[in-house]
Amino acid sequence: MDQIDEKDRMNQSKGSNPKESEKYLKAVFWDYPELCNSETLKRFLGQARASRDDKTVDWIMARFLERGRVKDTAEFFQIAEIKAKLNDLRISGRAKKRWRRLLEVYGNIA
Repeated sequence: MDQIDEKDRMNQSKGSNPKESEKYLKAVFWDYPELCNSETLKRFLGQARASRDDKTVDWIMARFLERGRVKDTAEFFQIAEIKAKLNDLRISGRAKKRWRRLLEVYGNIA
């Protein structure tokens, strides 16, 4: 989390009117308020991907698969990426079952 700059932390504390999706990000990252801003999260995820930090990318994906809405998860991860990593992520059996079913039904949508 050290990669998130002070500007992003300040923007979160100002109490600005969040976008609708950012309200739902609070359910995913309730314990990391700096990640409840979609632009900050995209930048943080992009940095993790660029540096090939799979541990961080997998952690973020796992949080979405456990707690996030499908709509929000799809904003940050492609279906193929979820399919490729689903079996290896540390998430509940319930979440895996849910996502397997979602991918079975909607997995061919690009």
